Amino acid sequence: MFSKFSNILHNAVEALAPQLSLKEEFVHHWKSVTAFFMDNKGQKLPIDQTQIPEHLEQMVVLLKEEELNAELDSTGPCMEYLLQHKLLDTLYSLGRTDHPPGMKQIVLQFFTKLLSRLKQPILAHVSVHRAVNRLVKACGEVQAAPTESEEIQFLCTVCSLIKSTPYLVNFFIEVPKLNSDARITSLTKDAPRPETGAGHMTQSADIPANSPDTCTTHSTSPNTANGPCSTGRNFSPMNSLLSLSHSADSRVAVKACEGLMLCSSLPEETAALCIIHDTRFCTEMTQRLIEAYLKLPAFISPADLENAEAKWGLDVITESEDHKTFLGKRHLVSFLSWLDYCDQLISIANPMVAKSLAKSIRELFLNVIMEPSVLQASEAGATLATAYLNRCLRTVCSPELLSEFCFFILGHERLPEQIGETTPEIRHRLIERCNHLSEELSLVTLKLFDTLLQKDDEHIMHNLVLRNLLGRNYYKVTPVVSEEVNSAQDKEDNSKTPNDTSQGKEDNIKQDSKEKPSLNRSSSRTEVHKIVNCFLALLPEQLKSSYQTADSGYDMYLRDAHKQFRHICEMTDPWSWPKEPVVIKRFVVDDFYEGAFLRMLLDKMSHLLEQSYPVNLQLTSVVARLALLPHPNLTEYLLDPFLPVTDGTRTLFAVFQKLSSEIRNKLHAQSDLSQQLVNVRRQLMGTSTNLHRKNPYRKTTRYQISLRPRPKFCQGYEDQNQLEAIIVMEEFCKELSAIAFVKHHSEVNRPS
Repeated sequence: MFSKFSNILHNAVEALAPQLSLKEEFVHHWKSVTAFFMDNKGQKLPIDQTQIPEHLEQMVVLLKEEELNAELDSTGPCMEYLLQHKLLDTLYSLGRTDHPPGMKQIVLQFFTKLLSRLKQPILAHVSVHRAVNRLVKACGEVQAAPTESEEIQFLCTVCSLIKSTPYLVNFFIEVPKLNSDARITSLTKDAPRPETGAGHMTQSADIPANSPDTCTTHSTSPNTANGPCSTGRNFSPMNSLLSLSHSADSRVAVKACEGLMLCSSLPEETAALCIIHDTRFCTEMTQRLIEAYLKLPAFISPADLENAEAKWGLDVITESEDHKTFLGKRHLVSFLSWLDYCDQLISIANPMVAKSLAKSIRELFLNVIMEPSVLQASEAGATLATAYLNRCLRTVCSPELLSEFCFFILGHERLPEQIGETTPEIRHRLIERCNHLSEELSLVTLKLFDTLLQKDDEHIMHNLVLRNLLGRNYYKVTPVVSEEVNSAQDKEDNSKTPNDTSQGKEDNIKQDSKEKPSLNRSSSRTEVHKIVNCFLALLPEQLKSSYQTADSGYDMYLRDAHKQFRHICEMTDPWSWPKEPVVIKRFVVDDFYEGAFLRMLLDKMSHLLEQSYPVNLQLTSVVARLALLPHPNLTEYLLDPFLPVTDGTRTLFAVFQKLSSEIRNKLHAQSDLSQQLVNVRRQLMGTSTNLHRKNPYRKTTRYQISLRPRPKFCQGYEDQNQLEAIIVMEEFCKELSAIAFVKHHSEVNRPS
């Protein structure tokens, strides 16, 4: 009651008092604040029972009013008073003591309002940034502090100002003062070194001053204290944000992560090096990823893992919601969300910071945690770990982190692969597992490679496929007599017939010069139709069931192939792939070897009849992605039935021919084969009247067939797998023919 009466009396006196100038009123409010501490030394009143918040608020209002009325780039008397009398330093000291209780919260609010409301760049002033930096270091000191919301608001305001004016970051990077010994060393660092110097001095002569080894191994070396990777520096905003990112309040944690994004994206090299070498940023980001991974459920269905969507932000799954969906979803979403955050951060961060964080994730998470999980002997454990790796790969989009994932899985090798090569081990084991006896392990590994081939990274395509095709050792060169060459050239000049015999001899000329493409723009429309018909005619008409169900779907394959090829061309354009088949000398070998990956795919294609429907679908998906790649060497190897190849060389079409012959030999005696194929197709499409399926495995439109598990109570044919494989082969031949046609159309319309 007495306090309210005092407030009323105080307001009445102020109303009757004569009008003061802005400076006088500003000084009055400040002295009212300091007077409280002089008059109430022993009291412990809460801050909301004093006039301090109102006085500080009025000071900000007066500064803003002064700024609006002042001339451009001029400092008013109120601001001069604040700067000259070091009001912010005093307020920091008052807030640090948190007396009266709640004072720190009010001081944080005052600093936040001062920096955010005023447009003039006051942060560069020494009396401002010094106090601000001291207050920044006071943030995040106590976990679950009552001032967390005000702390994070203040830190984000500071980070926004630094982001808009990057040079300001130098005011927040503190370099430790040199001690006497270090000062003497720094004065003599340019002097010649004796031959028998200290061990660390001798070693540092062989390592660049800005190399990571110098920063880690010789962090205590005095001669690196002033270098670009000096240690002992303190980047206070980054350290405080890292502390607050662990807050139990999700809103505070998210805001702290946003602040970390701002700091890590600063273009200043000094800030980037300080973040990398003098903060725990990279290690802590990776450690939190590891902790989230280790909490992932030990058992999870492939459908739940594939359909789990997680984006970094405020989406939090409670424990009750976790049990309503599937056990472990909360931990799965948490892991994927943090991985998504790291990926987004790397995509916008300073290139040096991005590379360092991606390398940290590779060294601490992928090499130490993920690799042993994937390579474990347990089939169930390896299947789950591979599925998690595939899900991680689907989430990653930033070039730096994607490259680290690719190098982890495939290695750095770019020269032709040799037969029996087993390094890196994880690549070798993954390719082997595509032929594993466990169908689940084989299927999840094929999905991993399918995901890899969708990623925008040239190293993936080169390492898996192209490095063994760039020598063009698969191609059989036919010698051409000079007279025949001249005759072919004369005929080509005098004839424009697409099917003229001169076309073949002209092709031979180009073959000798290593420039002949099978589907180049000189190919006629009739020739591409021959290629299309070769794939469409692999199966005899009696083994084709799509026409009998009025569901050929060829137009759909053309539309899809055109759309996908256009997207892939946009992705591969920056890679500067050649437009014609090439021979690169360093990739030429004595005997052609397609590489372990292509060999595995061709082997599995040859066993199409012995594999399950899900495996065959995934296998053809991987091969189709390779066929869509616009590299001429790969195109002719996979899609040209007429390509002359060296002895012992397998092509995709040759595998299909052998498979077609095998189908004819095995099933020709069955009289009702055509009807069986129609029935099986209807079952796969879900149109059979006697099937009642529940819980579909997954939804897909591939080959116009919904992929569902065959019900155990559904009586199928004895050779059901073989019938399903024939249907897959029929649809895949249509898909490949559509891809060949779309590629030819693209080559014809390509500008000269």
